[in-house]
Amino acid sequence: MPLLVTGHCDRLIFGLSPAERLRRQVAGMPGLRLVADASAVISEGTLQWLEQNPGIALVSTSGKRLAVAAVDGTPTRDLLDSAAKTVTADTFHYFNRKLRRREALFGVSLDEVDGDALHRTLFNSVYKGVTDLVTKFVWPAPAYWVTRLLAAARVTPNIVTAVGFLCMLLAAVLFARGQIALALVPAWVMTFLDTVDGKLARVTIRSSPIGNTLDHGMDIIHPPIWWLCLAYGVVLREGNTTMVQPAVVAMLGSYVAGRVVETVFKSQLGFNQFIWEPMDAWFRLIVARRNIILLIITVGLISGLLLESFLLAAAWSVSSALIQLVRLAQAWSRRPVRSFLSGDDDLTLAVSRAPKSPSQS
Repeated sequence: MPLLVTGHCDRLIFGLSPAERLRRQVAGMPGLRLVADASAVISEGTLQWLEQNPGIALVSTSGKRLAVAAVDGTPTRDLLDSAAKTVTADTFHYFNRKLRRREALFGVSLDEVDGDALHRTLFNSVYKGVTDLVTKFVWPAPAYWVTRLLAAARVTPNIVTAVGFLCMLLAAVLFARGQIALALVPAWVMTFLDTVDGKLARVTIRSSPIGNTLDHGMDIIHPPIWWLCLAYGVVLREGNTTMVQPAVVAMLGSYVAGRVVETVFKSQLGFNQFIWEPMDAWFRLIVARRNIILLIITVGLISGLLLESFLLAAAWSVSSALIQLVRLAQAWSRRPVRSFLSGDDDLTLAVSRAPKSPSQS
């Protein structure tokens, strides 16, 4: 039995009881054998810490014992109360590579915290720390409420991704027909849903290989399709193929170049390019990716400068790719390098220090 739950809790978090949430988390961690209180809400990274530190009980900041991994792989009902060592949530910080952020060990009892506050805490905990300015500053508030409503309604992340896919196709068609203003509506809806589906998957522990492939595949493929269709639509409206054609070629080439540079950086240096130094994280806010180009086009259309905004987007795409290439060369020349977010107290080091630090119960 990979999970043994003690006690009882009737409250829900994002439509799930804490016990069901833990079951979904543990199902994705085949080596973990866990004893947990029925009210325990624990982050994925913290469960990984417990798996690597069997016999040490995680307690909430209020002192309630939440969970412990079995030492011999066989969880027993009295293990949580009998564990000789404890570690308090928030004791260690670690680097979450998937979300590009530093975070603390997290565990609370749903019986002891405000439900609304915990909803916000969990939602914020699954947000990427380094991303573009629209995703970072505009989408969080509406995405929180939509995610919470969808979770309560038991809507799956794959359904959200599928709706986003339809919006992506509709935007492409409208761009190609020169209906730029209309196209921007499903385009922005798609980018919003692209934020929501991932957050919904993480807070409800419903990630799937199919959904992950569809989501990331669509993220990579659709921007060049949009820019081709947009270029055609700009020509229909403006009639200036002389400037638009080289501009769209530059946009597409720069997009591919930027993606290649980012892939090479990660494969050769071990982490995402935009978390190397603080300036790279800042640059990620405005790098010429989908949301930033959409923002440029939207402002240009409102200002009556559609052609000019398209050319500006192309120029910024080239500049962004060149900056990425320069940063790759600089990092390569300074090897070995590390992310400014990793610090010295990441999960690996915390694990090695853990047996010396927990207080005796």
